Amino acid sequence: MAHSEVLPRRVEISEKELQVLVEKDMNRLEQGLVFIDHFVPVGSGIIDTLALDNEKSPVIIEYKAVPEADEEGLIQILAYADWIDKNPDALLRFVSEKKSEALGGASLGDVRTVLVAPDFTERTRHAADMIEHDIALVKYMAFEHPAIGRWLHFDTIFDSRTARPGAARIEVYKIDDHFQGAYARMKPLFDRLASEVNKFGPDVRIYAKKHYIAFQRNYIFAVIHIYTNKVEAGMVLESSEPDPRLLDASDWGWSRVTHCVVLTQDKDIDEKVLEWLRASYSNS
Repeated sequence: MAHSEVLPRRVEISEKELQVLVEKDMNRLEQGLVFIDHFVPVGSGIIDTLALDNEKSPVIIEYKAVPEADEEGLIQILAYADWIDKNPDALLRFVSEKKSEALGGASLGDVRTVLVAPDFTERTRHAADMIEHDIALVKYMAFEHPAIGRWLHFDTIFDSRTARPGAARIEVYKIDDHFQGAYARMKPLFDRLASEVNKFGPDVRIYAKKHYIAFQRNYIFAVIHIYTNKVEAGMVLESSEPDPRLLDASDWGWSRVTHCVVLTQDKDIDEKVLEWLRASYSNS
């Protein structure tokens, strides 16, 4: 019988085969995905596949080829996403070193996760719908034909970006988002700080994320947290003379931020604080 007369047949594949097929043509999973790397260590686990989407958001892809392993996979990808949320500077450095052309000088968007499995339990579907995080559950089927080999068919079971049309989902955060209501009184202080930092060089970029404002050169060199009565600036300092204003920031959960300073009024932004920020800028 000629190959043209043979119908494709559905086949079972291993998790490794699933990963290879997805990485071979990532556009079949989602249009515009760019492969960055696989088996990426983060925290206490390893990301199967790391990609970037059209919005420069990091996309964590986890594969499960065994039925009812999806619940375990859901826990895994959420743990990876949590680590990346807390270590965006580490991820930015990793992506820049692996495939800088994919980033194109842009900052990373908010992390997304995609769980690929042969099926999903009702528990996993309900849990995904309850999670604030951006997540997609994608069911796959594998087929084989003697003339063209094996390929995958995908069916998106759940996608938080389309399943919650009534939810207020902020895709792009603005600096002003951090100065709403009672936080507005800290805006003049932040503006003064940003103005001074912009003088460090034309390569300074200042942008907002959901939980912080970033000062970035090649990498993030200062992380700004806004409160109703203060502004905290976390920095990357290799060494510094003891100073009561310079506080330890190892508990911030960032892989590079070492110290922070608390600012409450305009005079706090003195030459010493700017010296620390310049050193952090140089370290990036």
